[in-house]
Amino acid sequence: MLQFSFTAKSLSPARTPRQPNVCLTRIIIRAFLTSICNQLFDAGFLEIQINLWYASNMNARVLAQLTLVHVGVSITVVPVTSTLNRVMIADMQMPVTLVAVLVALPYLLSPLQIFLGNWSDRHPAADYHRTPWILLGGLLAATGSYFTVHVAYLLDHNFLMGLGAAAVVFCLWGAGINAASVSYLSLVTELADENGRSRAVSIMWTVMILSTILTTYGLSRMLAAPPSVSGGSTIDAISKEMLVTAFGVIWLVSVIFVLIGSYRIEPRASARTDQPANSADDPMLVLRLLALNPQARRFFLYLMIVLISIHAQDVVLEPFGAKALGMSVAATTRLTSIWGIGIFITLLAGILFVKRFGKKTGANVGAFVTAVAFAFIIATGLFGNSNLFLGAVFLLGLGGGLMTVSNLSFMLDMTLPQAAGLYIGAWSVANFAGQAIGNVISGLLYDMFFWLTGNPLMGYSAVFSLEIAGLLLAVWLFRSISVEEFRRQAEVRLHTVLSMASD
Repeated sequence: MLQFSFTAKSLSPARTPRQPNVCLTRIIIRAFLTSICNQLFDAGFLEIQINLWYASNMNARVLAQLTLVHVGVSITVVPVTSTLNRVMIADMQMPVTLVAVLVALPYLLSPLQIFLGNWSDRHPAADYHRTPWILLGGLLAATGSYFTVHVAYLLDHNFLMGLGAAAVVFCLWGAGINAASVSYLSLVTELADENGRSRAVSIMWTVMILSTILTTYGLSRMLAAPPSVSGGSTIDAISKEMLVTAFGVIWLVSVIFVLIGSYRIEPRASARTDQPANSADDPMLVLRLLALNPQARRFFLYLMIVLISIHAQDVVLEPFGAKALGMSVAATTRLTSIWGIGIFITLLAGILFVKRFGKKTGANVGAFVTAVAFAFIIATGLFGNSNLFLGAVFLLGLGGGLMTVSNLSFMLDMTLPQAAGLYIGAWSVANFAGQAIGNVISGLLYDMFFWLTGNPLMGYSAVFSLEIAGLLLAVWLFRSISVEEFRRQAEVRLHTVLSMASD
């Protein structure tokens, strides 16, 4: 039986041994983590020795810096999708479709990754291929995220002028996220071997989830204000200054993380002997790839439906809490941390579940749990029960985490060793497209039902009902997807697939 190793290959000098009483806490924690990870390894989910502190030939410093950059860019999304969406929709009464399109811009602008990735491959700036784009993208994402709150208030006071400003600011924010993402993920590909990449990305993603939980909790604390009572109803006493300050703190943390994370993280282009290769995926190549394999097309459609069904609530969940339950801005901001805790729990426990019951069962159970959570959310609007709502959001995280583990595991099976990059690229395109479409559809659906009925609760219920129907449709579609049939069909056209990669 292989064991997990927690001994890092440190480049630092040997340290003086500490006394046992000083190290007691570390020994207990280390033993606890080793026990958990050995159980995960015995479950067969991983097939290689894993070291949590470094990724193969990538040393600990570089991995820590890449993680800082990833967190610095990722947290710029948190105030926009957990706070500003609620303020714009519930408090400023803006059309949900408008807010949904603005929030979806990072996904709608994802084709920019192809151009920037290929450009940085061929044209180093200041003798670096990736670092300038990491810096530029990270700073654009942080600054764009900060100014979104300013253009939201401008939109509220002068719609036409604010709309132009919002288009510019949200596009800069989305472009920055894409520029930084393709650059630091390409750097992961270049600095680590095949096994090291998966470990590095796993660590980066785990830390990102934890940072999202902490960021939303911190935001909710900064936005907490004693309510004032007027006419028997509770009015949230939040001000523009409080929002600007909170967004400014996120900007500062993001900028510091990006600056520290990008410092000397990449070897100079003049000293490199290898040819850089970016991580961007060509959508046209994906379409040509899917045309060759019916099972691949079906799985692509399945992923799209799942992602639309999960992410349609991204824009409307916090406004629902405000409109249906009278929750404050601080309370609705905290929803993301509650959801994130649920995600994190099942990301860990889901590994054992998938091993015991299978990947398809895990994905289907996760879908059913998520559908039940959406049904509970609809019920909370009818009964006005905020405690049930918080529990439903936590359940939403649990179902989403189990679906993520199961579908990622199944996705790795839906590849060929000789063309893994192409197929993973196809599933990545489904990820971007599903999240963008989910956001936009939720806005259109809410606005249509609100226009027809004049009842906000009907609009929100329509969105959540669509997600329930989508999840059930995904479970039905998943039955007809076979890894064996996919590989049989793919092998028939393997030479064609590989030739596409070399075009």
